[in-house]
Amino acid sequence: MQKIQPYSGFELGPIRPPSEAYSLLLRINRGCGWNKCRFCGFYRDVPFSIRRAEDVKKDIDLIRFWVDVIQGKQPPRQARDDGDYEALSMAYHWVQSDMRSVFFQDGNSLLMPPQELIEVLEYLNAAFPQIQRITTYARSDTINRIDPARLKRYAELKLNRFHIGLETGNDEILKLMRKGTTKQAQIQAGIKAMAAGIEINEFYMPGMGGREYARQSALDTADVMNQVDPDFIRIRSMALAENLEMYEDYEKGILTRPNDIETIGEIRLFIESLHDIHSWVDSDHILNILLELKGRLPQDKEKMLGLIDYFLDLPEDQQNIFRLGRRLGLMGQLSDLRNHVLVDKVKETMDRSHIDKSNIDMVCDRLMIRAIPI
Repeated sequence: MQKIQPYSGFELGPIRPPSEAYSLLLRINRGCGWNKCRFCGFYRDVPFSIRRAEDVKKDIDLIRFWVDVIQGKQPPRQARDDGDYEALSMAYHWVQSDMRSVFFQDGNSLLMPPQELIEVLEYLNAAFPQIQRITTYARSDTINRIDPARLKRYAELKLNRFHIGLETGNDEILKLMRKGTTKQAQIQAGIKAMAAGIEINEFYMPGMGGREYARQSALDTADVMNQVDPDFIRIRSMALAENLEMYEDYEKGILTRPNDIETIGEIRLFIESLHDIHSWVDSDHILNILLELKGRLPQDKEKMLGLIDYFLDLPEDQQNIFRLGRRLGLMGQLSDLRNHVLVDKVKETMDRSHIDKSNIDMVCDRLMIRAIPI
């Protein structure tokens, strides 16, 4: 049985999707209810617990107070503690962002007891009726256990977008990574949520299956997307940190780490294999090489493939300059290769640090790991 923790003030979890940068963040759960995926280290040291509805409502009240202060509807006061400062900062950020969207933290807030989750949603809507979208991370196995009528009720209360970590549609990799779901369960969950009027973000993690599974992962994942036709497909390239359990597979030779060029090749096969769907594809994550890879299917498919082919057809030295430029945060688009100032900065770094084609893969891998808090 979960130990009840007394309310200790406004709370924020460790992460959110990039697409929720302008959302109000409200913590529903602490940690992840599954917390067994071998490729994830975000919640390893966070004991899982579900916050009480009354405590989340206190967080909402605090945000409401600070929003009113910022908008001149309440007299100001000094923030009283760290949680109060967090709430003030979050309220200010949200007011500047038009207060239209909310993101529920941490992993899989659908684990909150249904009546409590509905209570929170009703309270949140009453406090901020202008909200248009409430979103959460959601696991496919959890969605599949929820009655369709309840999903529709969530959607009516504006919990109308789920971020689902599909990662891959390949059952062998899902089992190897201890994801706790299957390809068919992912398909079922996506279709079920969309039928309830909930938008779906499916995350795809190229590189997860190493060189060994790259081709089949791309094809199986595309097959899932073709059957679900999600609203959004978001690419999340894999970063292999030594503290992750999956690192053991690379030490033992079960999997071989693909480099950026090979990962882009996997992404190309994936996009090429998407048929008769209308998803928005986005590469909106710091770990991706081609941030400009985005578009609406089917009309932008050839444009996206053309962008990938442009990169793959570059001379090796140009590819390496762009790879290092991206990992250093100096470059964001392929057109930056025409910026002589940026190119010279990357070249100077390569010369000073003795980076060349013999070690560029290792350097980029280390820079990827430094870019995320795991």
